[in-house]
Amino acid sequence: MINQNSLYNLIYSIVFILIFSGCALHRPATNPLLDKKALLFANQTQSFNQHIITSKGTGWARIETKTKTDKFKIAWAVVSPNKIRITFLMSGLPVETIIATGEKITFFSHTGEHSKYSYNSKDPDMEDYIQVPIKMSEIILILLGRIPVKKFDNAYFSPSDPSLSSISLEQNWKGVTQSLHFNDKGKIHGLKSRDLSGKLLYEIMITQYKIYDFGNIPIKIEIKDMDNRKLTLDITSFQPNPPIKESVFQLTEPG
Repeated sequence: MINQNSLYNLIYSIVFILIFSGCALHRPATNPLLDKKALLFANQTQSFNQHIITSKGTGWARIETKTKTDKFKIAWAVVSPNKIRITFLMSGLPVETIIATGEKITFFSHTGEHSKYSYNSKDPDMEDYIQVPIKMSEIILILLGRIPVKKFDNAYFSPSDPSLSSISLEQNWKGVTQSLHFNDKGKIHGLKSRDLSGKLLYEIMITQYKIYDFGNIPIKIEIKDMDNRKLTLDITSFQPNPPIKESVFQLTEPG
């Protein structure tokens, strides 16, 4: 007769094997030498413009859904990894300012559409505000001129892409979470993010870079989800590593 401890150990072992087997299916057989090359490219993409830790800039943001399209002038100041102040303007006048500090996020309407309000969040989801399911930390990275690559444990070229221009990024026990896509010049031009079930959340397309003396900066970026909601950023000015005072991220009325 099997005692209770032995039964628990047997059940635990079976569950462990099933989970491990299920996760292992996410990882196709690939060439180890190409895996090293894919890992190198993935690490380079993750560290792209890592020397930029603060930025200020201006540009245009176009938000499109199935029912409406809005276009705003934007001005921002960001500090890695989690501080941002961004103001949306129409006809040259401020409409809304959003500030995130890594502890809370604050919204202020310059038009009186709503009162100033805040809520606690280390990394707020911005879907309700910019119509694309992306985190504020990812917006900050984009406005720093970086690529929002998540942490990963494995990188390999997609077996379905013989051109070796697509790299899958995996986290242990979670399967593929992102994929990188390179153009024929070796520059990153696309990034797709998925949830734990493998469902595509959104994709980022970089259609233009600008060459500065401090490096290349993506200046035309499109973020699109599966409902075809889009946030298009057109960056018109970019200042790397300016001094930014802490007071920039403190908002008091009238703003």
